Amino acid sequence: MPVFSYKVKNAEGIILTGETKLENRDKLMELLAQNNYVPVEIIEKNFVNDISQIKLFKKKVKLVDLVQFCRQFAIMLEAGISLAGALDVIREQTVNPTLKDCLDDMYTNIQKGLALSTVMRYFPGVFPPILLSMVEAGEISGQLDRVFVRLADQFEKDYKQQQKIRGAMTYPIIILVIAVIVVAIMVTVVIPQFGNALTGMNVEMPKLTQFMMSMSDFVTKYWYIFILIIVGLIVGIKAMADSERGRLVLDKMVLKLPMVSDVIRTMMTARFSRTLATLLSSGVLMIESMEIVRKVLGNSILMQKMDEVIENLKSGHSLTVSITDMHYFPPMALSMVKTGEESGNLDETLNKSAGFFEDQLEEKVQKLTTFIEPAIMIVLGGVVAFIILSVLYPMISVYQGIGDM
Repeated sequence: MPVFSYKVKNAEGIILTGETKLENRDKLMELLAQNNYVPVEIIEKNFVNDISQIKLFKKKVKLVDLVQFCRQFAIMLEAGISLAGALDVIREQTVNPTLKDCLDDMYTNIQKGLALSTVMRYFPGVFPPILLSMVEAGEISGQLDRVFVRLADQFEKDYKQQQKIRGAMTYPIIILVIAVIVVAIMVTVVIPQFGNALTGMNVEMPKLTQFMMSMSDFVTKYWYIFILIIVGLIVGIKAMADSERGRLVLDKMVLKLPMVSDVIRTMMTARFSRTLATLLSSGVLMIESMEIVRKVLGNSILMQKMDEVIENLKSGHSLTVSITDMHYFPPMALSMVKTGEESGNLDETLNKSAGFFEDQLEEKVQKLTTFIEPAIMIVLGGVVAFIILSVLYPMISVYQGIGDM
């Protein structure tokens, strides 16, 4: 649906401006006439006059935006405000332009009598499957306000977990970047200067020094080749991730990486437990819940395994038996699921399980970063020592020769 930016004059002659989404320009003219506005200027936005219309430059809707949206919606519904009224207030307060555009369309369609879940399904790139299914279940059960509270809690926990992982990995990444910069400066600046000094002394350089000089010369002259290699690797990995077979290969590698695989396993277990608990407590059926959990896991290998779990559930097997056959989730998680099924409180048990594995995840991420930081420093120290040794070795030989004279 096109976006129109307009400037109009009201009955008092005051100039007003605004922006709206409508089927075409005629619909906008009709809407303005109904409000007794005289059009002064109407511009249909496109990638030429508004860069945000290009998909690449559109601001994404992040978890924190969904947290705020669900929390505000829950508060307003609990206060007895209608859906249209709640949307009208939230869209005016929303900062994210992509989400604001969605809410504008939703508000228009809600006024036409469409259900909230139906309207939200028009924007699959903005609202995740868990939100869509839970809203639909909330409409059927008449507990839409409680559903939005659960969604806000779910997204908030996901966001905090995401921030903790990013925060823990920030310092090692900074160290790595600094290490690369230091090595690059030594190779392109320091070594050539020492090379010129040694050449002026007419010193016969050992093979180690000759190798470093040759490498420095190559990097200085053909630095753009390294840039092309890095860009090629990024593009190649992106292309692999976009293809079905390539995605399987990458996801399989991730699941088998030393130390990292254990962190990912814990993260997936926490995500599985939390998402399934939230869905079941909102009244979503088991099969539909598992189909959503499958998408939330985000790993193609685990998604294939989850397909088998869903088929087993359809055949009448219990959830415990079905996920045990995956041979992925830890025994503690399987035990909690079994206890929940036997007690009839699966959603509560899964919530407790999620809390346990989220704590485990935080500890394991901390241990991983504790290992990575000194490892980077040791590698950096080794590289720098190698470079310094290759340069100083002939210098020491020169000084020894002078001392013997």
